[in-house]
Amino acid sequence: MKRTLVLLSVVIIGLISTAMAGFSQTPAAATPENAGSFIGDWMLSAQGDQGPAQFGLSMKVEEGKIVGSIMMGQQGSLPITDITLAGKTLVLKYNFDYQGMPIDAVISLTPNGDKVGLQVAFAGGAYTMSGTAEKKK
Repeated sequence: MKRTLVLLSVVIIGLISTAMAGFSQTPAAATPENAGSFIGDWMLSAQGDQGPAQFGLSMKVEEGKIVGSIMMGQQGSLPITDITLAGKTLVLKYNFDYQGMPIDAVISLTPNGDKVGLQVAFAGGAYTMSGTAEKKK
């Protein structure tokens, strides 16, 4: 009986682990081949607890790699230091200076039909915003 219970527990844990594997996406380097639809200039419109915000985003290919920059009001244009693809979500990481303190930021762009969803996390998720991203014509 005890042996059957242990075996059943192992099988259930294995099934749960297999099911959860579909939810966790290991990020891969974004390339022109796998993330080409994100190349171009974007307007990011987000809403958070402190109100609305808009950012400009420019994605292009240089020397066979996707590079980007974010335009944040008073901060000006900042380089995006890490660009990956997790499933169909483009993940952009960068840092900026806020009153002498470095702040990390992560932008996630997720296509959903004819729209692109936007999630922004500042300072390890201490402040978040969500909204939409629209590619400029």
